[in-house]
Amino acid sequence: MVTKAPAQCRRCKRHNLRTPASVARGIGPRCAAIEAAFDGLSDKQADKARQLIVDGGVTRTSRKGIARVPSDETGEHYLTSVTGHCTCAWGIRRKSASVKTCYHVAVVVLEFTPRRPARAARFILAA
Repeated sequence: MVTKAPAQCRRCKRHNLRTPASVARGIGPRCAAIEAAFDGLSDKQADKARQLIVDGGVTRTSRKGIARVPSDETGEHYLTSVTGHCTCAWGIRRKSASVKTCYHVAVVVLEFTPRRPARAARFILAA
């Protein structure tokens, strides 16, 4: 029996696609979540979102799906939910839940997107 090697993700180029759905789409679930979160953002907003992720600025609250996110200029904190609501000026002005107006929502969506759990087999120590 010949085992087929895992397919390569088109975004991160890792050979980690194992499920038939991921192989058919050509992208892993985490990379698909990242693409969906950043879809519709301008380049400037995407850069701000990436920087916020790197800085670890998202703080989860006790309410499910809601986080505190700092402003990049004033240091003020906004309440942002995974459903698209944000208390920043751009979030308040949004016209519908399907239209992205601020990058805070993208960051919070990624923060709450589940990651694949680590398996012990991945952490084999070299002797």
